[in-house]
Order: sequence, then structure tokens, then C-alpha cells
Amino acid sequence: LLQKCIISCMIKIKWYGTASIMIDTDGEKLLFDPFFRWNKKLEKPSLEEFCNVDMMLNTHPHLDHTCDLPKILASTDAVLFAPPQTIECMKKYGVDEEKMMVIHPSEQIKTPNTLIKIHESKHVKFDFWLILKTVFRVIFTFQFKDAIKLLKLNRKFKMKNQIYAYEILADNKKIFLMGSTGKMKNYKYPTDIDILVLPFQGRSNMARYSLSIIEKIKPKTIILDHFDDAYPPITKHIDTSKFIKLMKDKHPEITVIEPRYSEGIDI
Repeated sequence: LLQKCIISCMIKIKWYGTASIMIDTDGEKLLFDPFFRWNKKLEKPSLEEFCNVDMMLNTHPHLDHTCDLPKILASTDAVLFAPPQTIECMKKYGVDEEKMMVIHPSEQIKTPNTLIKIHESKHVKFDFWLILKTVFRVIFTFQFKDAIKLLKLNRKFKMKNQIYAYEILADNKKIFLMGSTGKMKNYKYPTDIDILVLPFQGRSNMARYSLSIIEKIKPKTIILDHFDDAYPPITKHIDTSKFIKLMKDKHPEITVIEPRYSEGIDI
């Protein structure tokens, strides 16, 4: 029965900024890492848009993946599936335990239209040059108060190496969605992936850095996310053109998509 459901579905992927991804499988909506970007120059979804979903999933408890969950969960019937640390964080913010479900690597979630496999993952390590550039950006833009405020708030959303990636099977397609682009040594990444959702922020050499992961997974298509200037001055918009050129040179068989806000990508 599950296989028949999977075969009959149509898939649409939407990017709502940062790591917020909506996967719509024939009307069944799965929302990953919802976050309302703080940059006033950027578009934001309405609360209703984030609430009108069937299920929410979280990759890890960092600020830009978690801080808006209490507000969203208070206004939706959807249940949050998340790592234990995210669940514990949400309890501190008063989220009803009945609205949340703890999940672990190697487990699977079945929905009417999909099969979701939970993978252990790793957060990208910020390199020295990225940190140095961020410090100088804060200094030269005189945004000390905003930076300090963000750093203080970020302490409330700590992560202790607990981060997930999700493999979503629907319509005979495989989507592998990562919450961060950390490298896993000796880890057997899933193969035969049709769509890799790849976070593109966290390293000064992000194009070269992510290449080794891509070459292990060998996806047919890459959809980039997390490349936007979601909460300045800590973040900045990442130019993806070098990566796109590198992929054309190294792997022309792989399609790379830099999504536009809220525009559906048909799979």
C-alpha cells in the first residue's frame, strides 16, 4: 500500500529562506526548519503559511532552525519531529509535549505519501577566515548591538553534535535534505539521490568544501539553501556563482538550482 501511494504522488519543493524547505507531495506538506528571516529587506512567509502543513521536521536546535518553532507550534495542528536536544529546548519555551515527537537516526517515519529515513549528520565547522570576515563586517558596519544580541540569543539554542539529515522517498524519487554541510568521515551517505538539498553557508571556501560530499552522494540535482543574509550582521548573502561554475566544470551531469523565494520547483 505504501509503495502504491509513493508511486502516485507529485512533488513540489519550495524554499522560504535560510533552511526553510516545504516538500509538497500531492497535497501532503512537510515543512523543514521553519524560520522567519530577521533581515527586513527580505521576504517572509506568513504565520498561516507555515502553520498550514501536515508535519514539521527539525534538523538541529540552532537559532535559525528552531527559535520560531514555539510560535508556529502554538498555531498549528501539525506535530514536530525533532532530535532530543531540540525537543528539550522547546520544553523550556513551554511547547506542549503532545505537539512533539523525539526521533533518532536509523528510524523511519511513514506518511500517506512518503517514507522518511533519519540520518545522522554533522554541522559545518566555521573556518578562521569566515570568522575573521564576520568580525570585520560587524566592526565596519557599526552593528555591535545587533551582533551581541544575536550571540546572546544563540546561547539559548545550543547543539551538542546532534544534527540530522532526512532522506525522503516519494513518487519513486529520493530527496536528501541536509541541515548543515558538515563532513562525516567513514559515513555511508545514501546514493541514487535525485535531489540533494544542500546548505550553502558556513565556510569561506564553500564551493570547494562541499564538493567532496557531493561526489559521495552523486545526486542528479542540487537545490541550494541557507545562502541568504537571514540575520545580519552575522550573516551575509553568499555568491553561489563560483560553485555553479565549478559544478559545470567538474560535474556537468549534475543540475544546480539556486531557488527563488517561495517559487515551486516541480520534481
